[in-house]
Amino acid sequence: MNSLVLLPVVAVALAASRFPAPPVTTAGEIYAIVAVHSSVTFRVLHANATNFYGVFKQLNGEFTVDAAKPEDNKVAVKIATESIDSRDDKRDQHLRSPDFFDAKQFPDISFTSSKVTKKGDDLEVTGTLEMHGKKKELTLAVKKTGEGEFNKAKVVGYETSFTVKRSDFGMNYGVAQKVLGDEVQVTIAVEASPKK
Repeated sequence: MNSLVLLPVVAVALAASRFPAPPVTTAGEIYAIVAVHSSVTFRVLHANATNFYGVFKQLNGEFTVDAAKPEDNKVAVKIATESIDSRDDKRDQHLRSPDFFDAKQFPDISFTSSKVTKKGDDLEVTGTLEMHGKKKELTLAVKKTGEGEFNKAKVVGYETSFTVKRSDFGMNYGVAQKVLGDEVQVTIAVEASPKK
């Protein structure tokens, strides 16, 4: 059966109350990303022919912004592996199986920053991506897309795109047969507001 996969992540979001956000402690202002205005999408080559796109629907997290000490900024994110959506129920069940994410054994994908460097309005975020029981350090270029006000609350937006190899996380299904690409491009676009 042909199936698709993704590895994400980096940046941040706020999900259902049953999926609590990882803690961030700092002297800076804490932002919680608003899930309904945020997106995590992925792209993977199928059958060595075309790019296929899918999403994860449940994600949460928070980050800090300390203008006086940007080196103290932090990011923490979780994504529910069972929330993968490829627009086909049978394929989604396969993606949640041990061939891919093994969602029962590994329910979360997480990213925790170890270093955040300010680049003008943008950020360079280095941290650990943990998925499928394996960890890998990533450095992500995070672009600030804007800021404004929504429902009388301040909001800011950030976006990042990066590529990971699923084989680095022990997900080799379909790689040798060229049924499904090894490299997966992930795009995360988030909107966040100050945490109350």
